[in-house]
Amino acid sequence: MSTETVTDGRPRGWARAWGETWRLLVALVFGLVVSLAVWFGDPAGARDAEPLFGLFVFLDVLVGLTVLVMLPLRHRAPFVLTLVAVVLAGISPFASCAASLMLVSLATRRRAAEIIPVALAFVVASVLGEVLWFRSEPVLPLWQTLVAVVVVTALIVVVGLYIGGRRELLRSLRERARLVEEEEHLRLAQARDHERTRIAREMHDVLAHRLSLVALHAGALEYRDDLDPAETRATAGVIRENARTALTELRDVLGVLREPGPDGGTVAAPPQPTLAGLDELLDEARSAGMVVRLESSLPEALTGGRGDPAAADGPSEEAPPTTTSRHAFRIVQECLTNARRHAPGQPVTVTLDGRPGDQLVVRVENALGAASRGAVPAYPSSPGAPSPALSAAGSLRAGAGAGAGAGAGAGAGAGAAAAAGARVLRGGHGLDGLAERARLAGGTLTLDSSAGRHVVEARLPWTR
Repeated sequence: MSTETVTDGRPRGWARAWGETWRLLVALVFGLVVSLAVWFGDPAGARDAEPLFGLFVFLDVLVGLTVLVMLPLRHRAPFVLTLVAVVLAGISPFASCAASLMLVSLATRRRAAEIIPVALAFVVASVLGEVLWFRSEPVLPLWQTLVAVVVVTALIVVVGLYIGGRRELLRSLRERARLVEEEEHLRLAQARDHERTRIAREMHDVLAHRLSLVALHAGALEYRDDLDPAETRATAGVIRENARTALTELRDVLGVLREPGPDGGTVAAPPQPTLAGLDELLDEARSAGMVVRLESSLPEALTGGRGDPAAADGPSEEAPPTTTSRHAFRIVQECLTNARRHAPGQPVTVTLDGRPGDQLVVRVENALGAASRGAVPAYPSSPGAPSPALSAAGSLRAGAGAGAGAGAGAGAGAGAAAAAGARVLRGGHGLDGLAERARLAGGTLTLDSSAGRHVVEARLPWTR
């Protein structure tokens, strides 16, 4: 059996059994004291000489025991049982204490429609019993008897109201504490979900770009059999460099999550890229064989441009907030990664526009690749590509390639193109992450893949 309380505030198990036991003991002991005082407290012994004295005492004991039996059952029908008990207490001093406890219990319910009738019945029964039945000595005036009974009844009711109010207060405090605890659990769960999302987004942004470059150059080594040793070494070097950079960036992210600082706190996060590093990002994409064009109305200093120093020293617009600039950089980076995966060989145009106090507009546009249209992609030649790793645009342009050669080489090349196409068709969650980035920054992100073009446009707030 349990001693815990349930939602209605009543004890259960051993707690309830003990509560009923001590009430019965109190009612029994004090009822006996009152009964003895009433029946045997007359110094002259006149009451003892009455012919029906024994019958009166027996009736008192019988009624008192009946009310004692009703005491533990009061919760089944509080109003009816308490009303019967207070009426019987008018003719039984032995029942008076049990009836008083039942009236206290009824008052804890704090219902005026129940308390007032029972209290009036208690007053009337007590006064009539004193005047017509007991006739205590010395005889008090009726008004004094009435005042005494009313005061005692009022005290009993006040005690019950106080106990009921205290129980209600404790119940409300428990409920409030439970609600606060549930809200705290919800806040912690939301914070964990938000942190997981943030970590996943940052790791995706950090690693997707690098790993896509690694996959692209590794595909060159896998499917190109006409590379000379120098080109092979150059491609392997690009793979190694991008893998090392990806590993370093991953360690930076994980270090912030795991490593405590010297004072026991977390270490500072590494600097996040902003639009100031955009030119470097575009150069990196071009070195992988992409054709990327930047159209920007912003000062070159804001995008890491290496224009005329004199122009940079001139009047310039206010730079976007660091958070907005970081989001814009990540959006361009993810769009370039998607274009490299899903539309290889297609030119990409990056457009930046906006002014302080309004919005920063980031637009990335490229033609839809063959894989995006459901066919195996064709990877055109780019003889002028700057990187020897993909200097023949590398890598994946294919097996159709190779050839002046044998049919086996052509077959392998076709298989390479098909495998590459299958890889390109697999999507990720990058665009969902971009939409969430824009939303968290207070901006919007729109996608348009009509008319053979894929356009991603983000509008981010440029506060002063």
